[in-house]
Amino acid sequence: MTPKLTEEQRQAISTQPGAFVRVEDDETHKVYLIIEESRASQLYEQWLRQELEKGFDAADRGEVGEWNLDKFLANAHRRHREQNAGTE
Repeated sequence: MTPKLTEEQRQAISTQPGAFVRVEDDETHKVYLIIEESRASQLYEQWLRQELEKGFDAADRGEVGEWNLDKFLANAHRRHREQNAGTE
């Protein structure tokens, strides 16, 4: 089921066409983003490029260290096992 937009959401979208629209749930106070489906991948790619640029800039400034892929993957697997312990 796809929920329908409220009139308030529709108005918010019309004031920011093509952009993210922030929506807050009054009960949980969580904030959600509404975006036109056809723009999602384009905006995600734009965001990813911006984040990568931050990393490249940090590397250019010498603010990075050696990265050990084996240790990284071992830690990721360990965290995954710990998070799933008892759920299997």
